[in-house]
Amino acid sequence: MPDLPEFPFDFELLNETDQPDAEFYEMAYEEITAVAEGHNDIVGASVSLEELSAEETPHAYQARVVLYVRPTNIAAAEKMPSAIDALQQALDSSIRQVREKREKLKNY
Repeated sequence: MPDLPEFPFDFELLNETDQPDAEFYEMAYEEITAVAEGHNDIVGASVSLEELSAEETPHAYQARVVLYVRPTNIAAAEKMPSAIDALQQALDSSIRQVREKREKLKNY
């Protein structure tokens, strides 16, 4: 993606909504690199956004965040009325899991 910072590890963004990628990419970049800073356990990330809207479910979006973390991966999925809120919730959930995992390993 032009004019956007590159991740320090493998990253993919799949956006199946009608909204531009840049805002989602930037949000994911800031939050994931912040949690990865100073650690070497995150080796990749994958983010996907899709619109679930149909006649039965108007204005529904789902975001999935997978963080490839050693020794086991972390995944979070959230459904919300807006794509940006779904992404934020999924990022928050996955980052919380990373922090809990680190704390657990630290106390081991």
